[in-house]
Amino acid sequence: MKKREEIDWSLEPPSKSQLKRDMTNVQKLGEDLTTLNKKQLDKLPISDSLRVALNEFARLPSSHGARRRQLQFIGKVMRSCNHEEIQAELDKMRAPDRVQVRRAQLIEEWGEKILKGSEDEINAFIERWPIAERQALRQLARNYSKDKDNDEAARVSRRKLLNYIKEFIE
Repeated sequence: MKKREEIDWSLEPPSKSQLKRDMTNVQKLGEDLTTLNKKQLDKLPISDSLRVALNEFARLPSSHGARRRQLQFIGKVMRSCNHEEIQAELDKMRAPDRVQVRRAQLIEEWGEKILKGSEDEINAFIERWPIAERQALRQLARNYSKDKDNDEAARVSRRKLLNYIKEFIE
């Protein structure tokens, strides 16, 4: 009995359905690009023609299908771009930086310690960041404890303390 010969499908060209799915994904990526501002777009490796098409999209009114047609045009322009590289950069841009996340957590932790704690917590903060002013931390904590009953004032006082702490934590 003869063995059947294995077919290597990776050598075959992609099917028409697969090509359509790929182009739809490219068009969705183009739609994602329309949500970015100019500063974010400058960070991406996009062509001048794509940049012009994206600017034109932002200028168009949302009526009569003009934006839909422009999205299709953006998808067409993107076919000649390296959309894998653009997608990778976009993903990197949207993923939070671990260092920044850790810094935000540290600011929040110290803020809670100082608001709930005593003079020891303020001393511990000053010990770790000697540039900070003890009196300013005391005053901000005191303002928060005074404003505890008023939600809005307490929120403002807490935000002021966190902003002060943020100046010192790198």
